[in-house]
Amino acid sequence: AVALAAHTAAISLASVTFTVPFGVAMAAVVRVGNLVGARSRRDAQRAAWVALAIGAAVMSVSALTFWLGRFRLPYIFTREPAVVVATAAILPIAAAFQIFDGLQVVGCGVLRGMGQTRPAAFFNLLGYYGLALPLAWWLGFRLRLGLPGIWWGLALGLASVALLLVAWIRRYGPGSLPAGAGRPPAAPRP
Repeated sequence: AVALAAHTAAISLASVTFTVPFGVAMAAVVRVGNLVGARSRRDAQRAAWVALAIGAAVMSVSALTFWLGRFRLPYIFTREPAVVVATAAILPIAAAFQIFDGLQVVGCGVLRGMGQTRPAAFFNLLGYYGLALPLAWWLGFRLRLGLPGIWWGLALGLASVALLLVAWIRRYGPGSLPAGAGRPPAAPRP
């Protein structure tokens, strides 16, 4: 019960902070998509990097807040000492994955704007189901690290997804699209 309550408190805090880079990701979908459609590849690439930087910067503030407030933030949810201590133990882990959380959601938005949703889907499948879930099970239950082990598994899976997305955008981002990318389809002939 204590671990579940601590997890609920920490994931609730992480969910609240996630809303800001999620909004940035939606803006990136529109901005990158419009620039790709206008065949402004250089501007689309710049917009992608600016969106990623904003997502990382916002989540850096969240990470610092989680780290510095780890003993106070749990009191938003409970006064139960055991839950406060358990939540304070995993908030530094949540702080560690905040930047990666921002990068992954904005990276997915950039790829959506480019019309390339398959790489993001593959990276999420690989990172969460191929890495995070087995690692969380192994750390949490086999090594008996409990809730912190589960959170470290999640954090490492999230980091892998974020890094794969950033690497993909760097290599295959909007600036590397072929010259005709984004050109509207030809009108059907009568």
